[in-house]
Amino acid sequence: MDNKNRVFQFDNGLVLLYEEMAWSESFAIGVSVPAGAIWEREDLAGVASITCEMTNRGAGEFSNRAFLETLENLGVRSSESASKLHANFGATGLCDNWERTLELLALQVCHPRLPSDEFEACRQIQLQEIAAIEDEPSRITTRAFVSIFLPGKLGRPTIGTTESVNRMTIDDVNHFYQNVYRPNGTVITVAGRIDWEKLKDKVNALFGSWKPRELQLPDLKRVEQSTIHVPNDTAQTTVELGYMDVPSNSPDFLYSLGGVKVLSGGMSSRLFTEVREKRGLCYSVSASHCSIGNLGYVFCKCSTTAESAQQSVDVIIDELDRLRSEPITQSELERVKIRMKSLLVMQGESTARRAAAMAADWRDFGRVIPLNENLEKVNSLTTESIKDYFANRVNMKFRMATSGPKPLSIPEDRLF
Repeated sequence: MDNKNRVFQFDNGLVLLYEEMAWSESFAIGVSVPAGAIWEREDLAGVASITCEMTNRGAGEFSNRAFLETLENLGVRSSESASKLHANFGATGLCDNWERTLELLALQVCHPRLPSDEFEACRQIQLQEIAAIEDEPSRITTRAFVSIFLPGKLGRPTIGTTESVNRMTIDDVNHFYQNVYRPNGTVITVAGRIDWEKLKDKVNALFGSWKPRELQLPDLKRVEQSTIHVPNDTAQTTVELGYMDVPSNSPDFLYSLGGVKVLSGGMSSRLFTEVREKRGLCYSVSASHCSIGNLGYVFCKCSTTAESAQQSVDVIIDELDRLRSEPITQSELERVKIRMKSLLVMQGESTARRAAAMAADWRDFGRVIPLNENLEKVNSLTTESIKDYFANRVNMKFRMATSGPKPLSIPEDRLF
């Protein structure tokens, strides 16, 4: 049974979404602010992440330590992170403590101290995270892939680079916060056992005076490079290749996702079976769909030896092509449906997952999609509808990033 949803938009543009989960003893609150990396200055990659981290270094009347201790004393688990489009704040706890928790989140988002004496510690944390990427071949490859696959600032590392982070000052953090954080476009999602009218009044009291500002999304220039290789003198080669696809708000998204889940998601999936089990070419292989705003794409990842890397790429492309040339089997379809429906049902039982899903629904569709509606969409999938989508509506042209001792290749006519 679907839970009861409520929606309210305040005068300053902030949207409140609530889902009643009357049986739950816990709540989840998410605050998604349109203050991600896409809004950074060209020379300050990573400032959105540092600003987001700085917001929990004291807020309102609370010092850094006092703010964190107050949350801990409430038994609340909180988090904050910046993505390419948003700064995201979350908290989960017992229902009795939702009001105090919301007050603290409001201070963090609307009234952070951004203390100058905490800036260097935040900078060092981010520099350590950047350095850690160099020790993980898969993350090196992902960083390279994103740099040629996504346009403009979307292709930059969200955490920035060593050079850009070392260039920053506390003034840059303050400037980013003052000029980018805003209520219009912000979505607050709440799931749990909370009185709706009381929640609405509380949000209005805490966020209602937050002043809106209008910002224009920057132009996103497409990168012309189709392949990139990061030399790495190891026995391992990591590969990431992808093709453009529909975003998650497209009517065709479920067909795309169905095909991707045939490729990846279990030991019976095609990539696992064909690349790893039958041929023994790799020790990990997967496919995923990603959606950023109105941009969607599918990417495949593979970790293998240098000797097996090229054949692994060839087999992955063959399996992607097979989605276009022949229908999936009925047994594959049933496994995909079961996995999709299981995720939807389990999502509906978690306040944190519901809060996140509601925010995604609002960004994609301007409404919260009921569980039954999603289940009906999954049930409507057929082997023919998935094959038709891949055969007639997917332009299977690739870009590829590799990390290892030698570069790999894809035929020129398969690149974009």
